[in-house]
Amino acid sequence: MICSQDVLEPVLLGRARELAADRIRFGTRLLSFTQDEEGVRAVLEERADGERHTVRAEWLVGCDGAASTVRTGAGIGMDGPTGLGHFLSVRFEAPLGEVVADRASASYFLTPPGRGGFMAVDNDRHWIYQYPFDPDHPRGDEDFTDRKHLEDLVRAAAGVPGLDVTVRDTMIWRMDAQLASGYRGERVLLAGDAAHVIPPTGGHGMNTGIGDADNLAWKLAAVTAGRASATLLDSYQAERRPVARQVIDLSTDNARAGAGYRIDDELLLTATYRSTAVVPDPDTPARPPLDLSGYHPSGAPGDRVPHTRLAGPPGISSTLDLVGPGFTLITVSDAPVWQRQADAAGSAGMPVTVHRLDDGRLREEHPGSFHRLCAMPMGGAVLVRPDGHIAWRTPSPAVGPDLLQVLRRILTSTPGALMMR
Repeated sequence: MICSQDVLEPVLLGRARELAADRIRFGTRLLSFTQDEEGVRAVLEERADGERHTVRAEWLVGCDGAASTVRTGAGIGMDGPTGLGHFLSVRFEAPLGEVVADRASASYFLTPPGRGGFMAVDNDRHWIYQYPFDPDHPRGDEDFTDRKHLEDLVRAAAGVPGLDVTVRDTMIWRMDAQLASGYRGERVLLAGDAAHVIPPTGGHGMNTGIGDADNLAWKLAAVTAGRASATLLDSYQAERRPVARQVIDLSTDNARAGAGYRIDDELLLTATYRSTAVVPDPDTPARPPLDLSGYHPSGAPGDRVPHTRLAGPPGISSTLDLVGPGFTLITVSDAPVWQRQADAAGSAGMPVTVHRLDDGRLREEHPGSFHRLCAMPMGGAVLVRPDGHIAWRTPSPAVGPDLLQVLRRILTSTPGALMMR
């Protein structure tokens, strides 16, 4: 689905203001920060009037892009090649909707003699043309400040000589493929482009960044609420950095191959995690963070909880709708021991919501499909983290550790807390 930032951002802003109206700020720049054992002290500047003030926080998350001020201040380096390509982005308006009406897409790649490609903003009048160029060997007639030249570039690329083009703005950018040497520096964490600069040749850069936030948010919430130790945050790098590494490698291979690659829409659905925040099955074979063969629903710890269609209360049509905001235990067993274990965990400050499928309130469209997808007996259960990844799978409440022991291991990184029954 295409949704441009100028349309999406007001929706996100509106929801953020509903949650924390007095904590959303624009036009504010981070000048510097220092760390100690208790947190971070940051000096901020209001761009409008130059007023400066200091903010004290437990944690600082750098989501400030490829040229991250936070990353630099934390002394975290970046590794990997730069200058894989140089591009001129031209944002323009032109009536191209009818030209692509029979093959509407998000991106359009040009074959020779065309150069570069188009990105759709609305697949009608608003577009971006990505024009590749070599800064070391400029063409004599290249003038990226000349509007007529820019309009001619768009017309030539579109193959419509008389196209009515209005150039709105331009930007020159460089394709890099870099990964931060670490995602955490004491009280500072990195997410998104601050942690990884991914070539766009694959279409996974933004999704990888969203996955970072999805993984980190619940862990920060648990730590700041006192339900988890700060060691839980170490699992953030352990889980997300290998995913970024593989995405960077795949996207770099695509960039070097030129034409002939495709965008794999399922790729990031296959992400599997290995860290202290996952209790693996005995003898679980090692797997790469991403499965290039495609998404295969599974109940293995570390994988995304599989979708099963449900008939239930309004707003519940899938097992995915059962997840969050805290930990969720999904079972097809009517054993009351699951609720007793969840109550014990809640009393210890680690709340868990129990959902039993096919109990009258929830009903699988195809009975038994969830436990088959999860490869567990009817009496088993899966513990799902707030980010939708499975933390633990058990064949029975009578086998292995109990729920409270599992949660203590995940949230405090204490493997010794697991005791077999």
